[in-house]
Amino acid sequence: MVNKLAINTLGDELEAAAAFCREQGIGIEVTDFAFPGNLDGDMAERIKRHTVAITGISPVISHGPFLDLIAHSQDPAIVDVTRQRHTASLRAAREIGATLYIAHTNYNPLIRNAAYVKNFTQRMREFWLPFADEAAKSQTVICLENLWEAGPEIQDELISAAGHPSLKASFDNGHALVFSAEPAKYWIETLGENLAHCHLHDNSGEADEHKSVGEGKENWAELIEAARTFSPQAVLVTESDYLERNKISLEKLRSFYTDGRIVKSG
Repeated sequence: MVNKLAINTLGDELEAAAAFCREQGIGIEVTDFAFPGNLDGDMAERIKRHTVAITGISPVISHGPFLDLIAHSQDPAIVDVTRQRHTASLRAAREIGATLYIAHTNYNPLIRNAAYVKNFTQRMREFWLPFADEAAKSQTVICLENLWEAGPEIQDELISAAGHPSLKASFDNGHALVFSAEPAKYWIETLGENLAHCHLHDNSGEADEHKSVGEGKENWAELIEAARTFSPQAVLVTESDYLERNKISLEKLRSFYTDGRIVKSG
């Protein structure tokens, strides 16, 4: 098994990005259904536009909403809003035929309290397992993505404890570069079979800059080798946000592959 490749796209570049994906035989990740303004009111036209644009592309991935949402909040009203947003976004994902749905964990490492960690895992399971049951009906897998975590252990514990085939992990290497001292290879090795999706982009380590692959401090040879070895089932998505940047990223990622095998740099 070799990791499948995809690129992400935003807004006006949807059709151009989709055409490129068809030409290249890769997947696409759409981001329009991540933003609150796109989830209010009648989404029929937006869903139709996406459905037409991504015809013939596989896999299709949809990024869920994340701004100000806390699925593990102790405040029921905040959890309700979070549930409403994901319900709307998951419906759109299902209608456009997405097989992966990406949602941030929004775990807060600044809260250094054992009870917070324990309650985080419990509340996240309570929130996401009903969604996973529903997603399974359309063969969609929900992937929970790291954001501010210092390491993969909490994410891995959550997915393992849930034990649901439609609830897996997503690894964002750019987030890890900024907020974690652990290398990408450690994250991927730890998540292993629980990992279904990766966001791949580069940065300086100071900010989440979404640069093209090779334009920051990531050790790409180690990352790709780890993905091939420990998580070959994971879809690797270049998340440089703009088509031209993603083309650069895709070319760089492909440069590590020869006849389906990783070529180590150096």
